Amino acid sequence: MMESTLAIAVSGLSKNYGDLEALSEVSFSVRRGEIFAYLGPNGAGKTTTIRILSGLLKRDAGEVSICGEDVASDPVFVKARIGVVPDESNLYPELTCHRNLEYMGELYGLPRARRGFRAGELLSFFDLTERAKTPFGALSKGLKRRLTIAAALVHDPEVVFLDEPTSGLDVPSARALRQLIGTINHQGATVFLTTHNLQEAEALSQRVLILIKGRVAALGTPGEIRQRVQHLKLLSITFSAEIEAAPLLRACPAVLRASLQNGTWRLEVAEAQAALEQLVAFAGGEGVRIAEINTITASLEDAFMSFLKESGEKAEALP
Repeated sequence: MMESTLAIAVSGLSKNYGDLEALSEVSFSVRRGEIFAYLGPNGAGKTTTIRILSGLLKRDAGEVSICGEDVASDPVFVKARIGVVPDESNLYPELTCHRNLEYMGELYGLPRARRGFRAGELLSFFDLTERAKTPFGALSKGLKRRLTIAAALVHDPEVVFLDEPTSGLDVPSARALRQLIGTINHQGATVFLTTHNLQEAEALSQRVLILIKGRVAALGTPGEIRQRVQHLKLLSITFSAEIEAAPLLRACPAVLRASLQNGTWRLEVAEAQAALEQLVAFAGGEGVRIAEINTITASLEDAFMSFLKESGEKAEALP
């Protein structure tokens, strides 16, 4: 059999739960060696997709293959070539880190000598050697995520599914984990990533799919998706004191949307000049100064929110 250049191929994938349409004719492909970000609000169908791709759930229609083989036709072939990292760890809290990895090796049929060697190799790679004899349950959340990913790599899978890998981690732990994901990919693994952190998706992935209400809203490189919303007029503004969003939006009708990150407001505006005049008047009325104001280009997050707005989905669907 000729080796496919695609790690994942999906065409016309559909899935219903009774009257609920979870996925509707979803099509995409993931090249070998790619980091592919699969994005969407809660309830968009991301988990359903992963469950179908990993052989845990039957599809209603469409074609799905991993490394050139249909998921349903040859599940043993497929499961030997994928590693799945769920959002909640599936490891045993009472077992040591080393034993957890050995046990995963047993489940995948690795010979005894290979299991022990591979466990030590992964502990070293994930900087967990000193924790080899520590029970999994005693680890910090960041270290638990590392070992959970390590467990999914025991059998050297070609495709790794990462479901919200940095969710709930502190900034240093999340940054370290993102670096590890990049290293795993550089060593040859194809990575299928779901995340609500759009900056993370933009930094890590070569291509992005945005899924809304079970349908593909956008597919392409982060740059291509940003290009689709270059019509957006965006400003960043920092005030000399804290202000609330509600009075800002009431006083500035030219500001369509406002979000605050690290003390700086990111504004989508209908018309830049009108917005500037209204913001200056608002600052004067609140007794604060405008410390800094700039025009900015659209980010992947701006594109995501624009597609969400077009679909009629509420922004509150994002955590």
